[in-house]
This record gives sequence, structure tokens and C-alpha cells, in this order.
Amino acid sequence: MNHQPGNFIPRPVRVSQLGHLRNGDGSNPSQRRKVTAWAVLRETFYDYALMTKVNGMYYMRRNVTTGFARFVWVTILSTLFSLGVLLVVLLWKKYLDSPTRMTIASDMSILQVPFPGITICHPQSVLDYKAVKFVEKIKFPLGATKANVLESLPSLGYFNEHQWTFPRSQNLKMIDNVLTLNNLTVEDAINELGSICEDFIVVCYWAGTKFPCFQNNPFLSWIGSTSHYGACCSFNYHPSVQGSFVPFAVNTYGIHGGLSVVATGFPQASDGKSGALYSEGFMLMIHHPHDYAVEAAPLTLLRLGTETFVSVTPTDSRCSEQVLGLPPSQRSCVTGKDFSPPIENYRQPACTLECVRNEVHRKCGCHPYHLPRQSQQPTKAGKPMRDCTVTDSMCLIENYYMFKKTDCKCLPSCSDVTYKTSTVVTDFSAHNYSINKFYKETNLTNFEFIFHVYLANQVVAANRRIVVVSWINLLANLGGVFSLCLGMSIISLFEVLFYLFFRIPRIHQQLQQQQRESEVKVVAAFTRLQTFPAQAQHQ
Repeated sequence: MNHQPGNFIPRPVRVSQLGHLRNGDGSNPSQRRKVTAWAVLRETFYDYALMTKVNGMYYMRRNVTTGFARFVWVTILSTLFSLGVLLVVLLWKKYLDSPTRMTIASDMSILQVPFPGITICHPQSVLDYKAVKFVEKIKFPLGATKANVLESLPSLGYFNEHQWTFPRSQNLKMIDNVLTLNNLTVEDAINELGSICEDFIVVCYWAGTKFPCFQNNPFLSWIGSTSHYGACCSFNYHPSVQGSFVPFAVNTYGIHGGLSVVATGFPQASDGKSGALYSEGFMLMIHHPHDYAVEAAPLTLLRLGTETFVSVTPTDSRCSEQVLGLPPSQRSCVTGKDFSPPIENYRQPACTLECVRNEVHRKCGCHPYHLPRQSQQPTKAGKPMRDCTVTDSMCLIENYYMFKKTDCKCLPSCSDVTYKTSTVVTDFSAHNYSINKFYKETNLTNFEFIFHVYLANQVVAANRRIVVVSWINLLANLGGVFSLCLGMSIISLFEVLFYLFFRIPRIHQQLQQQQRESEVKVVAAFTRLQTFPAQAQHQ
């Protein structure tokens, strides 16, 4: 081929000289340039900024803002978005932790709440004057004397509270041998040596009318009971009831509308060395009639030679149907239907005592007399749990604080009545001037005492737990948060989801298609350049 002056002769370039186009058509996937994830996300973001109505996203479009202005808008949108997320987290936490609140409803009549249960206990589990009578009628093991047994009998009190001295193992073994020899349990010995109802309850009045203190009446009668103080005496006391048992309710209130009792502290006053409290008096606890008397019950000290007025203020607490529809962890209360099988008349004190009792069973392998017994359920070996002996009290003492700190996770009942008390104490200095026949029943010596337990008002405060943050409130609050921060609505959320699940794959395919088309154009151009010299030679 002759080259004529003035003609442009292109230099032939082979496709093999282009590394990424060595195959001519760029069809080798291993050598084709890949579409990066960052490129896909960037294109998706610009596409979303172009289509969305979210406030501020206009300034994130291509070529709308640049440099410092774009940095300012990125900062503003990021800050507001972070604030929205923070508020959402706080709302969700509130929904989970405290979705309900207690409100004060209208007052209700005292006829709609039960009269409280009353439990009185003496601080000493073993009384000296009873111990003297006890040693006169028992058999003694080999090597034991009356003096040794009398000295060791207060060891029976270690089941209830810490005593003034730490127990000696030889004293525990001696009393254990005495009870075994005489075929007595710890509970039998406590009944023999402790203060029982008949020892101190003398005269009883209800709403100004005298009644027998110990009669066959489920409500107006004193019966023996136990608590963390040991042997006690209770009035209107019905723990662990089953079925549709209706508690005792009254329509009287005030000082002359409740229970009035004349009691005596003789001869048990200042007598005994088996309790954590040396006191010339008794301890009175107010509780629900279906509850065991526990340490959380309001406590009043009844001193000898005084008249004590115990004013009781009940509070009725219930939950709305919406609250009952929430899980127990959110409503912070339980009903009998929350258990499998369902429990009738669920009570928080009974749950707590059952938890402590099971822990005592696990740790000490026996059942202490003052805790409620399991309802006819055998142990793992198929036999009932044995009763604790005197020597087992050492296990209770060594693990005393562990039992106190047991995490029982017993929630209160969703429908409950609680009681608060206020107390006024006077002496007997003016009883001779009273025209009330109640004071004629006794001489009112310094060993005697009087107490009155009555409802303070004719109406009862009614609390109702209602739902504060429901699903509707939560959605409304979430919408308000993002509307405040970014002007977003629920449709904006669906837009984001649409772009995440549908637009990202689509944009990825589009970018790949564009790259393939650009590669084909480049290959075609270089192919034409490569064939151009051959055409020139032919000419």
C-alpha cells in the first residue's frame, strides 16, 4: 500500500493489548470489573432521595448541595435521625417496663372488702413457768437432770428468730433426746411450753356486744396459729382456702364498731429466754384473712397496762380487662389463671412462704413446724418431708440470712385488699370514770391490757390499674416522634422497606447491565480500529 502525503494513517492496535478486553468481547466473568456493594447502595440512596417526601432529603440529591452546605445537611439529618431512634428506644422500654399505672377510682363501701385477720404472738417461744410444769411430767434420758433440761428448753425457740445466745450442740441433742423419749414433736413441745390463746384472751366484744372468745364460729372466734414468731393466736383467720369461700365483711366502723378484747399478760410477762425480744407485751399483726401472718404485715406492740386503739384502713386494688390481657411481667401482678394448673385464691404471702419452705427443705432436708405444710405432695423419694428435730434448728440458724434473701419472685395478686394501720395508746388512769360496761369486766391491773381493732371509715379507697401504653398508643407515639424529627409517616417506613428489599436488587441489575453495554461498545470500537489497516492495504 502506497502512502500518499496528507493522509492520516491510524496506528493499528490489537485488542490483546487491552488487559480487561483480552477476550475481545469481555465475556470472561473473572476478568470483568465487578459492581461493588458501595456503588449499589450509593445509587439506591440517590434514587430514594429523588423519590421520597421525607423532609430534608431534597438536599441529599445529586448536584443539589456540595461542599460545606452538604456537610451541614448531612449533620442535621443524622442528628435528627439519631434523636428519633433514641426516643423510640425510650418509648419501647416504657412499653415493656411500665405499660400500666394505678389510678384512684371512686370509693367503695366497707361491705365490699373483708374485715382483716388479726394475729397475736408472744415474743417468747418457751415460758419459764410452763417449763417448770413440763419437766415434772416427762421422762429423762440417761444423764439428764431437771436443771439441765430447764436450762436447755429455750433451745426450742431457735426455729423462729435469732436468740440472745448462739445454741450449744449439747443442749440441742439433750432436748432432742427428751422429745424422742417422750414421743413428742417440736410442735407438741411448743404447744406445751408456749403462750396459747386461752392463756391471755379473757373477754371479747364485737361492735359493743359480748361474745365467747373460743366458740365454734368461723369468724368470731380465736384459734391457734403459727408465724415467724412461733405459736400465735388468730382471729378471722382462713389461710389457703379453696372454692368460693366468702370472707367476713362488716357494715360497722369506728371504735365501737369492731373487735374489742380484754387480755392478760400474767404470768407470762417478763418470763422466758427463748425470744429475740424481751418485752412485757404482745405483738399484733394485721393481714388479709386468707393470708398467713408474715413479716411484711403491719405490726403493733401491745404493752401491758395500756389500752391500744388500732385503726385499720383497707385499700382495694384491681386491674382492668386490658391490663389482665398483658403478660404477668408487664402488668406486675398475677392471677390464679396464670398458673398451670390454675390456682384458686392466689395469695402473695402464701407464695413467699412456699418458696422459703422449699428452700428450707432443700438445704436442711426437713420441715419446720411454723411454716405451712405442702398440700399432700410427696418428696422425690415418694415420702412426705420429715419434721425438723431440735438439732435441725442449727441448720436454720446457719442459713438464716440466706433464707431471708431468697429471691422468690412472687408477684402480688391482681385483685387484692391491703391494710394500713394507725395506733393510739393510752393508759388505764381514767377507766374508773367511764360509763362503758366494757370496763366492768376486769380490774384492769398492770398485767392486763385492752386492744380495739376497727375499720377507720365507712368507705374504702379503690385503686384501679389501667393501661397507659397500649399498642395503639405506642404506634401513635412512634409516628409522632419521627414526624417531629424528620417529617416521616408510616408510608415512609414502607418506602424504606421497599427500597431495601426491591430497589437494591433492581439497581444492582441495572448497574451490571450498564457495565456490560459499555464494555460491548468499547470492544466494538477497538475491533473496528483493528480491521482498519487491512482495509487500507486492500485499497
